[in-house]
Amino acid sequence: MEFPRSMTRALIFALMSMSPVLAQSPAPAKPSTLIGVTQDRDKAIYDWAKRHEEVLALGKNGAVDVVMLGDSILHYWAGEPKAPIIRSEASWKTLFEGKTAANLGFGWDRVENVLWRVNNRELAELKPKTVVLLIGTNNLEFNTAAEIRMGIQAVCTAIHKQLPECTIHVLGILPRSLSAKIKTPPAAVNNELHQHLAGTQRIHFHDLSSVFLDEEGKLNGKLFSDGLHPNEQGYQRLAQALRQVIVR
Repeated sequence: MEFPRSMTRALIFALMSMSPVLAQSPAPAKPSTLIGVTQDRDKAIYDWAKRHEEVLALGKNGAVDVVMLGDSILHYWAGEPKAPIIRSEASWKTLFEGKTAANLGFGWDRVENVLWRVNNRELAELKPKTVVLLIGTNNLEFNTAAEIRMGIQAVCTAIHKQLPECTIHVLGILPRSLSAKIKTPPAAVNNELHQHLAGTQRIHFHDLSSVFLDEEGKLNGKLFSDGLHPNEQGYQRLAQALRQVIVR
């Protein structure tokens, strides 16, 4: 049976038009850690947008030596802009003796929230020589180790785009009590960071996990207020460890 020539050409054209569609697989979704967004998950304690404005206002006072950038572990430690919770002002003052510092920790922030903040000029006027970055613990429930690491790398890239001479100290995710909802253990993220940040210019990785573990390598509950946030003694330990980083 022969098809009319016009029908044959139409069939061939249709098949040619369909073949690329059939061959293409859908593009992989972009990890959430690479898409900067705002948040208000801790609104019962503080106003996220207002704190962002306070950071921008702080920058008008001039440059600082060190910026601490991250989530509630930094937010509720001490420093300026002041937080509604201050857990260890004494250790903060000891750590930054002889230096100026700003606390850009935001409660409940994830990597993508820090990315948004950096891209929206939180560091532009502060112009720190050094940034200490501690972020990712709030992503453990939602993202893989690789996704968290890629987001942290994106934050570092965004910082260096604005401040190419800035030295960034990336801290590994600190040990914590792990709920059943946690899909990615902190150690997996820290391994990713160690492997991918090693040798990167002006970026240094520090795994301070041992500071918060006991002699058996288990979480030292005496150093935490709730299994996640350090208490007074925990912040003292953290300050001692960070002093070696910041004075470099």
